[in-house]
Amino acid sequence: MTRAAGDALPRRFAIIAGLLVFGIVAAYLSLRDSPLATAIEGQSLGWRFELRGALPPPPSVVIVAIDDATLAALQRWPLPRRVLADAVNRLTRAGAAVVGLDLLLLDREAPGDGAGLGPGDGALLEALAATDRDLLVCAFTHDADGVPDPASLAVAREAGFRVVHRPEGELARDVAATGLLVPIEPFRRVSGLGHVNVPVDPDGVLRRLPLAIALGEAWLPAFPLEAARRFLGLRVEEMVLRLDDGVSLGARRIATGPALRLPIDYYGPAGTLATYSLLDLLEGRVPEAAIRGRAVILGPTAIGVGDTFSAPFSRVMPGIEVLGTVVGNLLDGPLLDRRTGESGWDVSAIALAGLATFLLAGRLPPIAGAIAAGLLLLGWWAIAYYAFARHALWLDVTFPSAAILLVALLGVIARASLERRQRRNLAGYHAPALVDLLAAGGGASLDGRSQQAAILFVDLAGSTTRLERMTPDETVRFLRELHGRIERAVLAHGGVLEQFMGDGAMVMFGVPKPSPGDPAAALAAAIDLEADIARWNETLAAAGGMAIDLRVGIHYGPIAFARVGGAKQAQVTAAGDTVNVASRIEAMTRDEEARIAISGAVVEGVRAAGRASLLAGFVELPLQRIRGREGRMSIWIKRGRGPAAA
Repeated sequence: MTRAAGDALPRRFAIIAGLLVFGIVAAYLSLRDSPLATAIEGQSLGWRFELRGALPPPPSVVIVAIDDATLAALQRWPLPRRVLADAVNRLTRAGAAVVGLDLLLLDREAPGDGAGLGPGDGALLEALAATDRDLLVCAFTHDADGVPDPASLAVAREAGFRVVHRPEGELARDVAATGLLVPIEPFRRVSGLGHVNVPVDPDGVLRRLPLAIALGEAWLPAFPLEAARRFLGLRVEEMVLRLDDGVSLGARRIATGPALRLPIDYYGPAGTLATYSLLDLLEGRVPEAAIRGRAVILGPTAIGVGDTFSAPFSRVMPGIEVLGTVVGNLLDGPLLDRRTGESGWDVSAIALAGLATFLLAGRLPPIAGAIAAGLLLLGWWAIAYYAFARHALWLDVTFPSAAILLVALLGVIARASLERRQRRNLAGYHAPALVDLLAAGGGASLDGRSQQAAILFVDLAGSTTRLERMTPDETVRFLRELHGRIERAVLAHGGVLEQFMGDGAMVMFGVPKPSPGDPAAALAAAIDLEADIARWNETLAAAGGMAIDLRVGIHYGPIAFARVGGAKQAQVTAAGDTVNVASRIEAMTRDEEARIAISGAVVEGVRAAGRASLLAGFVELPLQRIRGREGRMSIWIKRGRGPAAA
């Protein structure tokens, strides 16, 4: 039984798989920020958020919300500046570490005298000036002509980073701003500024916030970043922008890579952060302990008033809570790390995933290979989730998964193609029962396996005299005719032709799946073959030819499969005492002038299968000694010529 070609796929598969993985790496480097890849990866990040669940809210951040209850009580929007001034004074007296207003105070409030401030603006200016840790928002604009506005440039230079580390070479800017929407000059003179531009991903979900945006040569910090600086009491010079890496807040490093976008690690759905209604603050129902030492952000959450975003936990997340979440990330953590692309982690994951899939797909049958690839895919997702949940590391899932799936698909196609080719090659040399097993590399699974089987040996008596009278061509034709008749009888009863041996053959019944009916199948094949040879002899006699004297020996018992041969050419064959005894029984037919000889074990198996009629014409000999074997055993023989009862 010749073993199938090696278990591994051809070398060209390794080359194709390597090129495929290389292509996926190249696609990752060039397309990871494309809309499709961003949407897929963002969705996978959303699953990680949902699987992890909500985290405890950050202790350093409090939201004072201009909510529906506040608007219902005050019956006005925008809120009067005196109301805002009252809120700022209350927060300052309560000991807020930072007071940030998420409100674009672009215009003066009426009434005013035209040159000075009205009473409301004056009150708010006085409240803002009373604390050195207040913060207002601004927003970048983008004009079609791309020319920066001079007034906006002046504001950006005044409020922007004082220390900027610029790497060699020009870095691509994430946002090309041309102008600023800023609070009126009196307010910004006494307050800090931070931008609130929050570009969403192509699928509409807000996942990252730019820590700095350039206007001309100036870089303006994001509102949450400026809030964190003021909370920590750092001087402006202690907040350093590194254009190739991120931001330093004193000794704290906020690494983002050149994109300068900080991934937002949401704590939970809307309402997760500590939130109080502005109305409760104004009416004295917010305890000072809830405000003291915290960064407080005041802004709108009322329906139809403030901006909202789609986030992993909520389809509607108020913009003020997004800002508060980022402040919490900066002050209390965790800081979600997406620099896996710059550090090479993602590229390594793609390469390792492709290699592991190649090794599995190259060694396993198609179905097993597909299952292994699925397990490998689940394994990588589990690793990515663990890195996210335990270490706040955002590993790419999209491209390593693509590497696993595409290499697995290539492996399944290549393995299936190889097996089809091997089946075609093996079909001419092996029984159908073994072709699929060998084509799928099952020959290796047979090596060392033990089982019950019926072994049949058939041989031609007097073949030397017959064949020496034939020419080589006549010999080939005769052997083909003989082997064809043996094959038909054997295959008709589910036997496996282990090998042809000149003018004989060794046959196995019960391989690869043994059954109690194997001895009866072997005997039925022998009887059919005897009848077929008898008919052939009649044809030969009519033509004046020499009759065929075919002898058969059968034994039933345990066999073992073994791989024999050399390193480059080998085969799996049956071995053991059962095989040897079957060969000796076939040799006994000459001394007993028998056509078929079988062991007592075969007789018992035939009777147990309910096919005792096959034993018609057989007689039991006295217990026989088998050459090379101790003891004696029961042998049954069938003498005579011509067809036998089937």
